[in-house]
Amino acid sequence: MQPPDSPQSPTDPIYETFYGLKEQPFAISTDPKFLFLSAPHRRAYEEIMNGISRDESLLLLTGETGSGKTTLCRAVIAATGDRTFSSVLHQPYMTGPEMLRLILRDFGLVSKEELRRGGLAGADVPHLMEVMETFLASLAAVQARGIVVIDEAQSLSPTLLDEVRMLTAFERDGRRLVQIILCGQPMLLNTLKTEPMYALNERITRRVVLTPLSEGEVEAYIYHRLAIAGGADKISFDRDALKLIADLSRGLPRRVNVLTDRTLQEGRIDGVTRITPVLVKRAAKALAGVHAAQLAAAAESPMSLDVPEPADAIDFSPDAALSIGGERKSERTWKLIALAAAAAVILGVASYFFYGSQLIGEGFAYTKPEAAKGLVGPMPPKMPIPTDAVLDAYFKEMRNYGYYLPYVPGGSGQLPGDRHDFD
Repeated sequence: MQPPDSPQSPTDPIYETFYGLKEQPFAISTDPKFLFLSAPHRRAYEEIMNGISRDESLLLLTGETGSGKTTLCRAVIAATGDRTFSSVLHQPYMTGPEMLRLILRDFGLVSKEELRRGGLAGADVPHLMEVMETFLASLAAVQARGIVVIDEAQSLSPTLLDEVRMLTAFERDGRRLVQIILCGQPMLLNTLKTEPMYALNERITRRVVLTPLSEGEVEAYIYHRLAIAGGADKISFDRDALKLIADLSRGLPRRVNVLTDRTLQEGRIDGVTRITPVLVKRAAKALAGVHAAQLAAAAESPMSLDVPEPADAIDFSPDAALSIGGERKSERTWKLIALAAAAAVILGVASYFFYGSQLIGEGFAYTKPEAAKGLVGPMPPKMPIPTDAVLDAYFKEMRNYGYYLPYVPGGSGQLPGDRHDFD
């Protein structure tokens, strides 16, 4: 298998030419043509399409960051046809008037340039709502529809969420005038359970959860994107390489994209078309910020990840990448805490027997000298048992100072430096 002629520089990161690809297969984008319908993604797609076809006004889609929520929503909008006016909002920290102006802009009632010049700047929420309802009613008259996707909804303020609820009240002749898809991370579910969100929560007709890809789905996902980019028969992956990508990415499509993209760059540097675990590990270390000299040292022992990491390195795996000796950072942290606790207990017991034998005297051969009387102060008070709140504050401080705690299933899965522009 011979790739086309490559650029002259062996370190040129443009691997698309080397592998004969017509476009980037693993770009961080929400292009719906790259949508891969895994089992959970297919279920979510069908559920949302059913809700849209039945004119249900409020749908909920949740999943970890990078699970593909926005890409899925764009695919749904594309599948609804040309008679759909859509708006996809990625700005959770907006006000109510800003949200309504952006929706009107995406619907085509006002241009970006007009908004820059201050168009609708003086309009308040009731006025904007009236304009919105009038436009949506005109869509219903010609059998068209309006769809609004609100991304990163877990960060919306309660006031803004309540204004979203007000949009769902638009109705004409028994038909909802606009359909809203709330997209957010799992923490959004807790927000919706609070008392101020009761009215909004009651209006949700479908709740869909996107789960990570399985190991087999990660393999199919990678080859699916390569096929769209025109390179499914030009690049091959070792089975262990695919397994490693699945493990390090935890099956989240965005992480698969980032890691596989960097892996193909490493393959281009080596001038190979078969991707091995060595290249995946090098890519993961490069993404974590390991310097070139350290990568060169790792190449001498290609089947290990035991490269010293810089102090500010960000591990690619969710629960910290393997480090020196194959031991996880979180494991080392807890072992150090356990050792320190054990040492404190041993020291305390030894001190008790040593000083107790001097203070009590009876039953022991050794008695405290007269000169030492009065020098020993009162025993310190017993330490209270820490409450859950105290422990939570303690570990929160550890997180703030960069300590790695064990990965908690169902958590947000965030990496330091994660962006939220796309899912």
